[in-house]
Amino acid sequence: VSASVPAFAAANDRLVVSYTTNTSTTTAAPAAQTSSVTFLSMKGAMDLALKEVPGVLKSIEFDIEDNGSLRYKAEIHYNNKEYDLEFSATDGTIYQNKQDTIERDEAIPAGSYITYEKAAEVALGQVKGGFVSKLTLESRWNDGVVYDAEVWLNDAEYTIVIDADNGTVLRSGWEKESDASYYTKNLAGAQTVATLPDKGTSSTTTTPPAASTPSTPQVSKPTQTTGSITMDKAREIAQAQVPNGRVTDVEYEYEHGRAVYEVEVKEGYYWEYKFVIDASNGSILFTEKEYDD
Repeated sequence: VSASVPAFAAANDRLVVSYTTNTSTTTAAPAAQTSSVTFLSMKGAMDLALKEVPGVLKSIEFDIEDNGSLRYKAEIHYNNKEYDLEFSATDGTIYQNKQDTIERDEAIPAGSYITYEKAAEVALGQVKGGFVSKLTLESRWNDGVVYDAEVWLNDAEYTIVIDADNGTVLRSGWEKESDASYYTKNLAGAQTVATLPDKGTSSTTTTPPAASTPSTPQVSKPTQTTGSITMDKAREIAQAQVPNGRVTDVEYEYEHGRAVYEVEVKEGYYWEYKFVIDASNGSILFTEKEYDD
């Protein structure tokens, strides 16, 4: 069965999305104290996310957790699926790789757009000395395809809407934001890097081999190596409990001081299962079944 598969390419400072069958500025922030923290730059985070799922990047976001840990969240469209990734900004550990169907209003029309890097440059031209915390490429009925950029400076978050075709700033605004304040006080002097040190593990995501006839590429999800069992093993354990179901979500997190995987499995149209699996030994700690209408 033929399917529309988005492809990513950058050429002449343009982001190319294609489908194949198979103005005021702000005052710069004062110098911040030097931080000993090192984390991935947004460009490095984009590269890591696209290495895991080689599709079209829809969104990339820098996130500060309640406990102060730093994460990136990425949304990627690939092979008519939406992949939501969440990973550590300091060591690259993948905490979530969730797959879902792309909603019609979430799809990006085929075309040639300015790159994420150019959009970030435009945003920082509006908020000098700021930190781009989020970039989203989206299609709006009134604006066409735009980049929605969020920039932190001092204790404020600036939202800048940029025409993805030519880089024109369409509108901007700002509001107080606690994460911006935290970043300014604790991370503004931190070092960002394009790549993280190799932890000795490799991704299991593979690019489909070339075929003589058009085919639908498939992507395998990354392997989580944080616990004693992998993310793929947790998926396998849950799948064995519901042989006729399909795994829709796998997340790695800590609950009550214990590392666990939370796995969701959908069976048919209405039944949804949730399994909490001990990441150290693979034992099932909790099972829930509910009717999802």
